[in-house]
Order: sequence, then C-alpha cells, then structure tokens
Amino acid sequence: MQSFLDSIKWELGCSLPHEHWEWLNGIGIFETPSLRPHVAPFPHADLMAKTTGGLSVEQDFAKHGVDIFHALVEASPVPIAAFKNILDFGCGCGRLARMFKGHPGDVAGCDIDRGMIQWVKENLNYMSAVLTGPKPPLPFSNNEFDAIISISVFTHLNEKSQDEFLRELGRIASKKGYLFLTVHGARALERAKTEKRIFDMLDIDRVAFNKACVDFDNGRHAFIHQFDDFAKVNACGQVGGSEKDVPVGPLSVNRIFKALKGKYFVSNERYPYGIAFVSEKYLRRHWAKWFHVDAVRHGAIHDFQDIVVLSAKN
Repeated sequence: MQSFLDSIKWELGCSLPHEHWEWLNGIGIFETPSLRPHVAPFPHADLMAKTTGGLSVEQDFAKHGVDIFHALVEASPVPIAAFKNILDFGCGCGRLARMFKGHPGDVAGCDIDRGMIQWVKENLNYMSAVLTGPKPPLPFSNNEFDAIISISVFTHLNEKSQDEFLRELGRIASKKGYLFLTVHGARALERAKTEKRIFDMLDIDRVAFNKACVDFDNGRHAFIHQFDDFAKVNACGQVGGSEKDVPVGPLSVNRIFKALKGKYFVSNERYPYGIAFVSEKYLRRHWAKWFHVDAVRHGAIHDFQDIVVLSAKN
C-alpha cells in the first residue's frame, strides 16, 4: 500500500486519474492523515453545516463533494481537467470546488453568500471567487467559460429567474463549451411521491406539490413557492448525511434554523425562493431556446438530482 501511495504524484490534483483523486479526497486522507496536505482545506464546522443543513463532519462533507465530482466526470464529454476555464455557479463554501485543486486551467466561483465567498477567497487559492446578486448580470465576460457547473441552483428558481440566468449563462459560455446544471426531474419527483423522508426534506405544502405534479406531467415548469425573504435561507440549499443514499437536495427552513442556530446572513435582496421540478420534455423544449440539450442524466447525483448537459448554440 505504501509503495502505491508513494508512486502517485498527488500534487497533480484533479489532473490525476479521477479514481485516484476521488479515493484521496473521500477515503485516503482519513485513513492516512499524512496525505491531507495534498487536498484542499475544509471549511469550519459552521460553514459545512450551513451548506448541508447540519453536516459538520469533514468525512461526510468530503464524500458529497466526491460524489458530485464523480457524477460530473461521468457526464462530461471531455475530462474535467481539459477545460480551460471553469465556473462553479453557486459555489457555496467549496464542497465541489475543493475537488478542482490542481486544475491546470482557470477556476472561478460565484455565490450570493458573502461569508462563503470570503472563506473561498481566503482558503482556495487556486480559484477566484466573486460575490454576486440573486439576479443577473454576472460580472464575467462574453464567452468566458468553456465549462459552467451549477449544483442545486436551478432546483430553487421560478421560471422567470430560471430564464434570466439561462440567458446570462448563455452569454458567458464559450461557443464550444459545456454546461452542467442540476434540476429536480422525474427521479426526484418520484422519490418525493413515494418516500416520506424525501417529501419531508423538501418542506413543501401537499396541495402545492400535487399541483406541481400536474404541471410536471403536462410539460410545464413546476414551481412551489416557499418564501420571498431569501436572506433567511442558505444559498446552497443542500442536505447532507453520512448515509450513502442521502441525496443532495433542498434544506427545509427548520433544518436551516437548527444548523445556524437562528443566525442568517446571505443577501439583502429579496426574490422568490422555492422548489422547482422540470421534466425532460420541458427541458428539451424550453431550455432549447438558449442551448442544445445534449443529455439529461436522470438521478445522476445521489439517485436524486438530474444533471442536464448543455452546449451553446452557435
């Protein structure tokens, strides 16, 4: 085992074969602490809990980052390390961005949470981090990124906000680039219908959910409005856990209060926040206004969220 560890150039980071990099981040550093300098630092417990709705254990936090990274590796038509300019749209405190350490290109992240962006700026020196608002425009140039990744953002936007950001991401995406955006699709909806803990996690009204199911089945954007005061919620909106089958998903309000002990600070701006479900039929019709919908990978992240793979329309 030691000869194996000594033979690998861990400093290459995400340029390594992905199975080696994923093992190092998810298992290796916990079994062999001397390997820890080769991975990105962890946020403090409060930030991890804020991102995940209660997860404050490094190994659980790391596992979710590894799971998301692995799903992206499988979804991407080219190796992640081959992209020259990556944007993590809604990067939070770097649960996924930690996995980009060693990337040979330029990595950027943006988020509306000031505290998380400040932590990324101070601790992930291989990426640039920018504080943004809950509405476009984004402070990036036309055609700047050949890879744009967004985890658990479009899962919470109403159709108006969704369209505004799709248009904006289309502006900053390279003409030969790819986008990887997650949504609540057929798999997430099915689990919400059949698993009580998933429905409870979503923290939504049953009548509103039933209406959303009808909208979904009819190829419409199914949005369940929760509140307008986004300053009271976490921008990342994701649930974690130590069990393998706990999905990436939205935080309930009660879970946020428990995680943050009643302290909230994200954005002073207000806009509709909720839970969105969209079908592949809807994506291929509506999102096609801005992009080619290359693939929809159902339940790709934790058998829950779909990854939508998009390419720019030239």
